[in-house]
Amino acid sequence: MSNIAELRALETRKELGLAFYEPVDIFKVLHEIEGISVVIMEMSNKMSGLFTRKGKANLIVINSRKSLGHQRFTAAHEYYHFKYGKGVVSRICPIRKFADDNPEEREANIFALNLLVPADGLKYVLQKKTKGKQIGISDIIFLEQYFGVSHQCMLIRLRELGIINEQQKKEFSQNVITKAKEYGYSTQLYKDTSDKEIQVYSEYAELARKLLEAGRISYGKYEELLIEGGYAPLLFEPQQDTEGEINEFEDANSF
Repeated sequence: MSNIAELRALETRKELGLAFYEPVDIFKVLHEIEGISVVIMEMSNKMSGLFTRKGKANLIVINSRKSLGHQRFTAAHEYYHFKYGKGVVSRICPIRKFADDNPEEREANIFALNLLVPADGLKYVLQKKTKGKQIGISDIIFLEQYFGVSHQCMLIRLRELGIINEQQKKEFSQNVITKAKEYGYSTQLYKDTSDKEIQVYSEYAELARKLLEAGRISYGKYEELLIEGGYAPLLFEPQQDTEGEINEFEDANSF
């Protein structure tokens, strides 16, 4: 029986006009289609991202210290809170493991996985790639590059669908960056983006920043504008005490 979050993900894909095998440009969906402000910036390494809303303003902040694949999953995860967490005003998401103990976080993970890597689409693309032959590491790297997800995320999806077993999952989890290079793929998906400046996808926040940089407003006024507009998280990183909690999905194999 399908989980409600899985059904919601498939319905969302239909609403977006996506073919069952088509990858999702999640950042474009959030900003250009849903009108959500998205900011990618350095945050505590214990956090993946956060979602907050104030009136009609909605903001998703994503940790640039996580791999690009992890960032894309986080974006889809926060999208769930935006669409279905109607009573949610603010939520901080560590995203440490797929089967999260928190029911709402677990639902958001299921939604994100099915939005980014729909089961039928994955099987279709895999069949086209392997033509029925046994799956190998090169096929897995191709799939995660195609759907734009982390290596660990793809392994979890393949294991969940019974395409690989637990032993294969362990064997395939090693040295993904090296393997990706060997097969001629970009390794950008497996690396963080903390070396880049803050990426802002928001007309309001971007305008405030441009006014500040041009010397048109003081930093105090800049802070005031962001706070009034519901963008306080850009100024004050929320504190999330996750000391001692295990994150199963770090570095290149990050979920």
